Amino acid sequence: MILLEMVVLALVISLMAGGSLRKLEQERLRGEWLLLVLLPLQIAWPQFVEMMGMGCAISLTIWLLMMTLLVVVLALNAPHRWALGVAALGITLNVIVIGFNGAMPVSLRATSEIGVSRADALIKLDADCLHGVFDEGVRIPALADVIAIPGPRWQCSVVSVGDLLLALGLSSWVFTATHKHIG
Repeated sequence: MILLEMVVLALVISLMAGGSLRKLEQERLRGEWLLLVLLPLQIAWPQFVEMMGMGCAISLTIWLLMMTLLVVVLALNAPHRWALGVAALGITLNVIVIGFNGAMPVSLRATSEIGVSRADALIKLDADCLHGVFDEGVRIPALADVIAIPGPRWQCSVVSVGDLLLALGLSSWVFTATHKHIG
């Protein structure tokens, strides 16, 4: 949720500061249609997998391929849009940690910090193909979901450095794209 919240907040702040949706509409990106499909799909993937009854191995493989393609498209646009490079770095970090661990390790300590019991967290993680329990065998632990984001029940979550970079990159791009000079 932090990704969606930050992008919406950036858009609202931008519009309040004189930005324009028209400028955003006129922004042209390489592989734009892929971005419009893959970015929302990244967020909705767990629900899509559950709805389709897809196995975890195939789900993980497809997700890793989709996210690698998303990184390539973002990177193609990064030379003239620095914020999309930040977003690409965030996704890359998530792909690396998920690839090395077979799922995104989630810290049970961090889930407890946002008010989720250990039992509830384990039940949720057991049903999720893209997330798993952070344990002593985790590779690259600094890139795992270890950052507790407090707040109201609907907003709090546990995120990774990659998630934060992705959200920062996309929200920064939205803000700058709505202020770009139309010439």
